[in-house]
Amino acid sequence: MKFNILYLLSGLGGVLLVTIVAGCASVTAPNPFADVHLHYNWDQEGVTTPEEAVSYLKRENVTLAVVSSTPPELALKLREAGGDWIIPLYRPYLEGGRRHSWFNDKRVLGAARKALAGGNYFGIGEFHLIAGRGPGRNNPVLNGLIQLAIEYDVPVLIHVETSSYRYFLPLCQKYPRARFLWAHAGGLLDAEQVGALMQACPNVWAEFSARGPWRYIDSPITNDNGALLPEWAALIEKYPDRFMTGSDPVWPVENLHSWDEPDTGWERIGEFLDFHRRWLNQLPEELAVKVRLTNARRFFRSPGR
Repeated sequence: MKFNILYLLSGLGGVLLVTIVAGCASVTAPNPFADVHLHYNWDQEGVTTPEEAVSYLKRENVTLAVVSSTPPELALKLREAGGDWIIPLYRPYLEGGRRHSWFNDKRVLGAARKALAGGNYFGIGEFHLIAGRGPGRNNPVLNGLIQLAIEYDVPVLIHVETSSYRYFLPLCQKYPRARFLWAHAGGLLDAEQVGALMQACPNVWAEFSARGPWRYIDSPITNDNGALLPEWAALIEKYPDRFMTGSDPVWPVENLHSWDEPDTGWERIGEFLDFHRRWLNQLPEELAVKVRLTNARRFFRSPGR
């Protein structure tokens, strides 16, 4: 006697196929996944050890993991615990509370150069550009970091919080040799605006972390049933080699980096990745594999595990 049971397990890595044959069950793991937007921050370390974080990634069959941390050396703890499939980026937030002032910190450029020269970091970011709060596009720390990324031939994970792609446009055009990974696929922006920037700047890739129903709820990429919106599907098909995704495991999202409340985002990583697996499953298989895995391998120049 043989029959198949299909389970959708929220928080346990998406769709698992369980085949029961003569009373014996075998479980097929979820498809391998490259998570290009992870954090392991000061307010996560107290509730999730590096070993626990690595176990969460393995449970979800994450085979390439890109992590940035505050302070930046915490990212190295994940690589030490997991191996070289974990890719640390150098985040210019040298301690907690620097999200809105990192670009005024005169220590940043020297520390970033030392970190990249040491060979333990493989990119720069994530850092935030927030319209109305800074940094300005001519800020010397911002420009210095991008120049360092070009010098060391590593990518930049950049979060641009703005109502128009034109805020980012002069920067990506100024540095055509830089490889930018645009966090959250523009966050507040719709597919039309994201497409306009990607057309103008072929040195920009985009990733879909945080575009689920918990954050950026006014600029969704899926409908209420979890189906990818047609305009986003068309944009991915237009640029099939330039999209990736990830979890950005932070929680609670409405009270990030609170001094009196730990960040338990790692406990929800399966839920975040399940959201992406559902809409990825609606794409043609070859395209889904690119967004889920192989684009990230090429961009970060790592085969993963």
